[in-house]
Parts: sequence; structure tokens; C-alpha cells
Amino acid sequence: MYPGIAQLADLYPRCFFPRSHLRRPLKLGIHKDIIEQHPELDRTMLGRSLGAYTHGTTYWLPVTAGTPRIGLDGSSAGEVTIEEEEHAKRKIAKAAKRAAGAVRVEKCTEQQNPIPEAKSRQPTAPAGLPRLGLAGLKAAALARRQAQLQPAE
Repeated sequence: MYPGIAQLADLYPRCFFPRSHLRRPLKLGIHKDIIEQHPELDRTMLGRSLGAYTHGTTYWLPVTAGTPRIGLDGSSAGEVTIEEEEHAKRKIAKAAKRAAGAVRVEKCTEQQNPIPEAKSRQPTAPAGLPRLGLAGLKAAALARRQAQLQPAE
């Protein structure tokens, strides 16, 4: 769980739920209410926490037209519109498509190149040779280009 979600759940236990299956649609603009009540909170952390909280099918599934949105005190603060429901349905479909694609890719790679154990994975670079950083890669590419451009003797 994202650490900021636990903090929000401690501050507002009637609004934020650490367990994703209990989550309900939040009031629009709830971040402004939180900043108003807790100006000391880091806004970047708050934005990431709210993003993590509202990202995923367990949050999007209950977003149906007419469902009440909840405010910081857990009371009703507006309703989900038809447009918002349609948006949530598109997000759910997109997530399902991504998940189905990941399963297909995983199955294909298992059939083509099965890895019986994690031990069988080879290191990406031979031992003893340092990995090149971006500057090293650029220098190597420049040297290779220059060698190709020079006439053969």
C-alpha cells in the first residue's frame, strides 16, 4: 500500500480506506479540502497518494451514475454522473485489455523460452566488466561511427 494512503486513512477514517475493496467515489476537489485542513501536508505526496488511491478497478467499479460521492467526514458530497460512469467503464476496459495482453505475452514467452527456476537467469553483463553509462554509450557510438567513416587502408 502507498504510504500516503495510510496517512490519509488515519486522518480521515470515514473517507479513505486502506483496503481497496471498501473504496467509494470521492468528492470532486477533495484535495482542496485536505490542503485547507492540513496545509502542512506535502502537495506532491498528497497528489501521488490520491492518484494511487483512485487508480485501479477496485475504485472504478463502484463509480456508477447516481452513486453518492463521499467527503472527508464520510457524508454524501455529490453524485457520480453518467459521463463519469462512462469514463470509469473505459478505464476498466483498458485495464482488462492490458491485463489480457500481459497474460498472452507471458504465456508466449513461457512456451518459447521456459525458465524453470530463477537461478537459471544469466547476468546481463559479464562479471568484471563495468556497465557503461549514457556518456560511455554515446562515446562508443561516436567512435564506431568515426571508424566506419574512415577509408579502409
